[in-house]
Amino acid sequence: MKVCLLIPDGIGIRNYLYSDIIPLLCESKVDVAVWHSLDPSVMKEAERLNPHTVFENYEFKFYKEDPLPRFLRDCVGFARLKVNAKMENNPTILDNWLPKKNLKGKVSNFFAEKVGGTFADLDKITKVDTIIQHQHRKSAAYRKYKADLRKINPDILFCTHQREPNAGVAMLAAQDLGIKTVAAIFSWDNLPKGRLPMRATSYLVWSAYMEKELLKYFPDINQDDIQIVGTPQFDFYAKQDLIKSREEFAEENGLDPNKRWICYSGDDSLTSPHDPIYLNDLGKALQEEKDIQVLFRPVPVEGFERYTAVLSNYPFIKTLVPKWKQGEFWNKFFPYPEDIAVLVNLAFHADVVVNVGSTMALDFSQFDKPGIFVNYEVAPEHPWSIKRVYKFQHFRTFEDLDAVGWINSTDEILPTIRKAIDTPSQIATDRLKWRDRIVFQDQKSSASIRIVDFMINTST
Repeated sequence: MKVCLLIPDGIGIRNYLYSDIIPLLCESKVDVAVWHSLDPSVMKEAERLNPHTVFENYEFKFYKEDPLPRFLRDCVGFARLKVNAKMENNPTILDNWLPKKNLKGKVSNFFAEKVGGTFADLDKITKVDTIIQHQHRKSAAYRKYKADLRKINPDILFCTHQREPNAGVAMLAAQDLGIKTVAAIFSWDNLPKGRLPMRATSYLVWSAYMEKELLKYFPDINQDDIQIVGTPQFDFYAKQDLIKSREEFAEENGLDPNKRWICYSGDDSLTSPHDPIYLNDLGKALQEEKDIQVLFRPVPVEGFERYTAVLSNYPFIKTLVPKWKQGEFWNKFFPYPEDIAVLVNLAFHADVVVNVGSTMALDFSQFDKPGIFVNYEVAPEHPWSIKRVYKFQHFRTFEDLDAVGWINSTDEILPTIRKAIDTPSQIATDRLKWRDRIVFQDQKSSASIRIVDFMINTST
C-alpha cells in the first residue's frame, strides 16, 4: 500500500509533516510519498525530526488556471457565500468575498457577483461545479497532474488542505485514475466560507459539529463519506516530552518564573488592524501588577514592527518571536519544529490567553486554561469592527456555552485578568465543552492514529 500526502502550501506543514502521521504509516509498512510545493529546507526539517523515517519526495507544481473554470469558480464562490448567508441568516459570511486589487480582478469580481448571484440554491451551484470539473479535464494542469500521479502511483491521495484550487485539479485527476482520495478540512472556520474546490472519496473532519456543517453546506456529499478524526493540530499538547520545566522555559525566553504569565497572541493586520492598541491597553492596565508578566506571541506570518512603540513603553511585555522561517510571501513562511514546543509550553505554563477571536483559545483549552477575547471598539470610524468579527459564523459554536471570557471595555481588563488568574474555574466555565464540541477528543488515541487507521482500513 502507498499513501501520497499532497501538501500544496505551508498550511499543512505542522499538522501533517511534523506530526506522527508519516512515522505511523511507515511503522505500519505503508509506503509514503510527499507531493509538495515546499521549500527544500522544510523537508530537511521533517527528516531531522524523524531521522529513521523514509519517504519519497515529489514537487507539486502550480499552473495558471484556465480563464473559464477560474471565472466559474469565482461565481460559485460568491454564490455559496450568498446562499450560506441566507441559510444562516448571517450577512457576515459575505465578508469572505475578498476584493481583488487590480482592474482586471475588479472587473472579474463584478461579473462573478452578477452571474453567481443568479445561482439561487445549492443544487444549481452543484451543477456548475460539475461544469467546472469538465473544464478542468481539458486543462494542461490536469494532464500534467495525471502524469505525476502515474509516476507516484499511490493507492490513496491525501490532501492536507481542502481550499487550494490546484490541489482540486490534482484530486480530480487522481479520481479519474481510480485512486482513492481523502481531503482534510483544515480549520474550524472553513466550511461556512464554501471553500471546497474539490470532491474526494472521503472527508476528514474535526468533530460531529463539523460533519453537520459539511452536510449542510455541501449536500451532494454523503454522510458515509465523512470520517470524524479530530485534528493533528492538538496532538502535540499530549506529548509530555515536549513540556519543559517552568524554570527552563523561563530561562530560554528571558522570563521571570516567579510571576504569573499572561499570553497575548497577536493577529495579522488584516484580521485585527487595531491589535497594537489592544496590547497597549493591556500593558497600561497591568503595569502596576508586580506579579504579572505578559508574554506576547506575534502572528508568525507578519513582522511585529507595528507593536514597537507598545513594547518599548511596557518592558514587562516580553516578546516570544515565533520560530518560523520568513518568506517573501505568506505561503512561503513555515514553522520550525521547535516552534511546536514553544506553543505547547506557552499553553502549559501561562495562566490565560488574550486575543481577538483567535484559535489560540482552543490551544489553551487543551490544558483547561481559559481564553479571553477582547471585545470593545477603539476606532468606531474605521471600517473594521470588532463587534462584527464576533458575528462570524464559526463563533456560533459558542451558543449556550460560557466558552471564553470577554473584555468589553478597558475598565474590565484588570478584573477579568485577575479572575482568570485567581479563580480560573469561574471564567469560561464551559471551555472544555466548547473544545469538545469543535474538536473530537479521545484519550485512547490521537488524531494522527485515527487518520492512519482510517487510511489503512479504507485501502482494503
